[in-house]
Amino acid sequence: MQNLNLLYAHLNLSNMRKKMCCTLLSLCVLQFIISQPSPPVFKSFQPINTQKSAIPANNFPAQRSLNYNPLLPNDPYREQNLKLMQQGSMTILGAPGVNQQKQLEEIRKETQLNDEDAYMRYSSGIYQQQLSQFLQMNPDDFSISKVIYLSESAWYDNPPSWQQFQADIQKYANVVKQILQREGLSVKNNAAINYAIQKLYKQDNIYYDSITKKQLTIAKLEYDFNDPMGDDDWRNMFVIKLLQKGKGQCHSLPLNYLSVAEQLGGKAYLALAPSHSYIQYFDEKDRQYNFETTNGHFITEAWLMQSTGVSAAALKQGTYLDSLSSRKLYAQCLGDMLYGYVTKVGYDEVAEQMINKILETDSSNITALSMQAWYLNKLLNEKARMAGSPHPEQLINYPALYAIYKDLMTVYAKLDHIGVQSMPLDVYRQWLKSMDEDNQKEQHRQEYEKLLRQIQKLKKIKPTFTNTPKK
Repeated sequence: MQNLNLLYAHLNLSNMRKKMCCTLLSLCVLQFIISQPSPPVFKSFQPINTQKSAIPANNFPAQRSLNYNPLLPNDPYREQNLKLMQQGSMTILGAPGVNQQKQLEEIRKETQLNDEDAYMRYSSGIYQQQLSQFLQMNPDDFSISKVIYLSESAWYDNPPSWQQFQADIQKYANVVKQILQREGLSVKNNAAINYAIQKLYKQDNIYYDSITKKQLTIAKLEYDFNDPMGDDDWRNMFVIKLLQKGKGQCHSLPLNYLSVAEQLGGKAYLALAPSHSYIQYFDEKDRQYNFETTNGHFITEAWLMQSTGVSAAALKQGTYLDSLSSRKLYAQCLGDMLYGYVTKVGYDEVAEQMINKILETDSSNITALSMQAWYLNKLLNEKARMAGSPHPEQLINYPALYAIYKDLMTVYAKLDHIGVQSMPLDVYRQWLKSMDEDNQKEQHRQEYEKLLRQIQKLKKIKPTFTNTPKK
């Protein structure tokens, strides 16, 4: 704190900037105070202690360290920065690890581009082709399946075709149609559509293939406990992988739900919690349902607020526990593409183009703001070394460095304002398990029975939902 006050004095910061920095520092101190080692209590989420030595230096993104910043004495924001960079988005953004680098090396060999610079140019070209199509889409009216495909396929050198991706989504949509038909429900009712989609996540389902004339068992979609954050292989976060393997996590499972709903003309929304995403939808009486795709259960908003400790700031800003609008969902998927690009290619003008588009579409997008913070911190380190690593009290004599510092503080303030939170992997896994506790099972049962009563009524009324799927 003494060093930080010295920085304030020599940089002649305004009272407003002091207040902002103190707020951020207080948040970091508070996180350490409330996170002393103890068994996690999931009814009231407590962040665990995150020692600097426990976080790999190259967490975000690959091969790019977030080093100690000589211009921020003891760098009180470094812990917060590292945690934000770890999360990076609505959906858990995994930190690329050693295995992921081996994967990239294998891809380079397969493409016979052993020169790293040549391979980076090649990969950048693929991303730019997909990005061009992405940017042509209207953020207020787009196909969720298409933006998912563009975002994910850009990572591959030989991706599955768009036609194959569509066919895989349509297969699940056809299963849902047969479920609706068997239960005497209309494909034009939104509550019925969501009810049938949820069966994909709850149980194995029978599907009659009219081409082969065979009856098949379609295994339920399951949570993948192997590499749930994409640490070893970023492709494990993809819907493409989910469609191929039948397993995913809280990133791909909800996106797949939205894609199937789109094929059927249904309506559902993505909603975020710290380090997590899930599904929200509404029935004809505007009653809200929260569906957890990782275990096929219903969850209540009250439990989510209590168990994840969502802050008042995050609730006020709609950062968590709120249905994402079309524009926010568009920005979210573009954020996935951004993360993949920086992880595989690096931070350059293409990455900046994506960040600008994301923030133009959604000024509070966590991925874009986190990426900005990471880059500005990295740039400040590099420029400081080039300037001879000046002491903090000399910063006023380096206008370019001071400008970068102010920009970095501005981004931190935005992240603080929207109430960004994260949940460490081990705590997150325990949190998922807490959904199977008796009280949560009872809440799920009550919510599901409420839905079943509504479904029984739907079997007796004419359909009213007439939305059409995106092409």
